[in-house]
Amino acid sequence: MKKIILGSLVASSVLLANNSVQVNVNNDTLELGGDIFLNRYYNVNNSSNYYLTARYLRTEAEKKHDDNQTLTSVGFKLVNPMTDNYGISLGLGIKTVYSSHNSESFFAMPLTLNGRIEFNEMLYFDTDLSYSPRVLSFMDGESYRDIQARINYKVLADGYIYLGGRNIETEYENGAKVKFDTSAFVGFDIKF
Repeated sequence: MKKIILGSLVASSVLLANNSVQVNVNNDTLELGGDIFLNRYYNVNNSSNYYLTARYLRTEAEKKHDDNQTLTSVGFKLVNPMTDNYGISLGLGIKTVYSSHNSESFFAMPLTLNGRIEFNEMLYFDTDLSYSPRVLSFMDGESYRDIQARINYKVLADGYIYLGGRNIETEYENGAKVKFDTSAFVGFDIKF
């Protein structure tokens, strides 16, 4: 009976802990993000998990006379709630990305691929790949690319710390390429 009750509590906490807040930093970049689990609020199918995502990234300027760079995104992703026998889960999404550089505005709608590999209940690896070609880039934007990967370690019942790396780049119609961040970062992820 104790095993059934304990198993039920663990399963319910995993199922209910789908919203999350993330914070990560490196020497010159701060990223704040969050995911809202939409299945809890709307009657959608049970074969997929739907999330509303939001991110804010701020990078300090390398030179004092340059402006700090910011990148804001809001999106939607669909994730397979079940992992296969190897702990692999995949998801797809789309997001809107806004930024500006030297009085030029950048807006894009990149397509996103998410992947996750669970090694055990304490450790997992996840990655996000996003790309927006010219046809999905608007205003002064030409293209958008980002790749992010991180290894996550569970330190609390609903809390993870992680180490990762990312490469985020926007390209403008005038040929300017702006790299927001190409480095490692550390952070934490709280699920509720």
